Amino acid sequence: MATVTVTAKFHNPSLSRRKEWQHTTRLYRDTKQFCIDGWENGDFGKSVTTASIDNGLYSAIQNQAIREAKSDHNKDGEVRYRESQPFAVNNQNWELDTTENGTVVVGFPCVSQWWYTPIEVYDDIADPVDRLVEGDAKKTRLQVYRRGDDWYCTFNVEYDADTSGETTIGVDIGERHILAVTAYGEGESMLVSGGEAKYVRR
Repeated sequence: MATVTVTAKFHNPSLSRRKEWQHTTRLYRDTKQFCIDGWENGDFGKSVTTASIDNGLYSAIQNQAIREAKSDHNKDGEVRYRESQPFAVNNQNWELDTTENGTVVVGFPCVSQWWYTPIEVYDDIADPVDRLVEGDAKKTRLQVYRRGDDWYCTFNVEYDADTSGETTIGVDIGERHILAVTAYGEGESMLVSGGEAKYVRR
């Protein structure tokens, strides 16, 4: 199984789309903070549902926000979200398709409706995007975010890959050792210290 991360820029989204995406970003952040504050203050149990969320987001996005907040709340330390939070949609509630002229579009719900917007498909993401369009791959959750004046989306594509004749490697990301790599059947491994990264993060 191969997993490829795809990051694509939206191609010239209209002003109305950008305004709604920005609004969705704020509501998404507010939903997560509402959950965190409620759990910290004991206002409700861990089983919070969309019925507790009073905003215009599609329920699929509200549910994703609740899941992310729950995961963040289980970590140590106080949770406060920055304004520039991306919003996310689970794998079942977004689509990737092509138009009649071959343009690749990504569709997802926000507040008022589903939005289908072209993405720019560069060479390095063309293969996984084609596999997804053809139905030969699976997709994970979609994240949508803004960088400067541009909007992007990112998601993972998973598909079966022929690895015959190749050496399989395993890679693990940690903290004490930021990277641990081993080659199957080769008896070789590599450890990369995470001390400097830990220091920078602190």
